[in-house]
Amino acid sequence: MTKVKWLLILIGLMDLGLIIMHLTGYFFLFLKPTGYVIPLVINIIVLDAICFLYSSNKKIRFFIGLILCVPIMLIHAFTVWLADYSYTKIDSPHNQQPLVIEHRHFTLGETTYFYNFYKTKFGFIGKFLDEQSVEIMVQGTEHPVGFGAEDILGINNPLWLTKDIVRFQSWKGIKDVYLNPSHLPINTEDIENFIDKAASKTNGKSITINGNQLETRYDKLSGQSWIDVTSDNDEGTIPRQQCSRIVRNEELRHYMLEECTHKWEYPLYPIIESN
Repeated sequence: MTKVKWLLILIGLMDLGLIIMHLTGYFFLFLKPTGYVIPLVINIIVLDAICFLYSSNKKIRFFIGLILCVPIMLIHAFTVWLADYSYTKIDSPHNQQPLVIEHRHFTLGETTYFYNFYKTKFGFIGKFLDEQSVEIMVQGTEHPVGFGAEDILGINNPLWLTKDIVRFQSWKGIKDVYLNPSHLPINTEDIENFIDKAASKTNGKSITINGNQLETRYDKLSGQSWIDVTSDNDEGTIPRQQCSRIVRNEELRHYMLEECTHKWEYPLYPIIESN
């Protein structure tokens, strides 16, 4: 097999690999700041070099290749430049791959901040966490002085609830990011059912949320009901205690444990509307 065929096969495999990764939500993290400019440049250089060296009409095909390929590269580069994303890595305390946050902002009277999240593999491949992107709009008169995109989301003070859940205290409320959303053992219907059982004073109904075991309790003699909060080896996201109820807080977009022993309320789980 000639060198030209080997080069064409390698270029084809590279392009096919990038297409498959893109369609499945995977990306080479080192390519994210420049998009696909580097692969496009490699394609242009290799293909034009082949045309120039091995074509009978060397110069004509070489310049035709440049005329066709360079505008595509420039348009893509302009699109990447217009998006102007920055990237921040959040290290995990659980000895696993970090979380990478892609963020940018757009100002027109008010400032809108956009955030995308990537779970990393092998240190250089990122998996886009679909349906977890965040958009936060801040009115010009309300914008905190000196705050940037990292401050608005609270990137500098993340709280790892578990090895797969990261919580950010954003300027607009709580944002939980789930590194393995398909593996979550709970959904909002289960929580709503648990709330109904607690309200009807059902004894012994249990549910596990973010590492905490919640169990409804009812004492017939006193007529009192409450929720016991425990966890294995006290490693849950909320300390062991008793709470009065779970409420749906629409403003924070979270289910909240309220009137607890150690604190008035705790964020429990985000409100996720079913499709």
